[in-house]
Amino acid sequence: MTGAYSFICSYSSTDELCDRLNQVAWHWQVDDNHWNRDYVVTRPFPGVRIRIVDIPVHTEAGFHYESDVHVGKECTTPMAEIDAAYRNVLAQLPARDVREIEWFD
Repeated sequence: MTGAYSFICSYSSTDELCDRLNQVAWHWQVDDNHWNRDYVVTRPFPGVRIRIVDIPVHTEAGFHYESDVHVGKECTTPMAEIDAAYRNVLAQLPARDVREIEWFD
């Protein structure tokens, strides 16, 4: 099971975003791979990965990011609880214009 969100915030780099997320909740780290640019990732519950990808788009409102939530078979936490916890983290950034988007990988 997966979900995906886009949002706008004031953090212009994944390093700044990671620092702020670590102040809010969970343990986040910056990583990268061949297919995506830099991203920030956490594993807040067993079997759950949340990744925020650095999309280099600056808008009038701030910086645009896209994120996905991947829930593995071993996860026992209900998706509604994961979603509520993640949205709470985004609210504390604070993130604006949080929208559900198509999942990506």
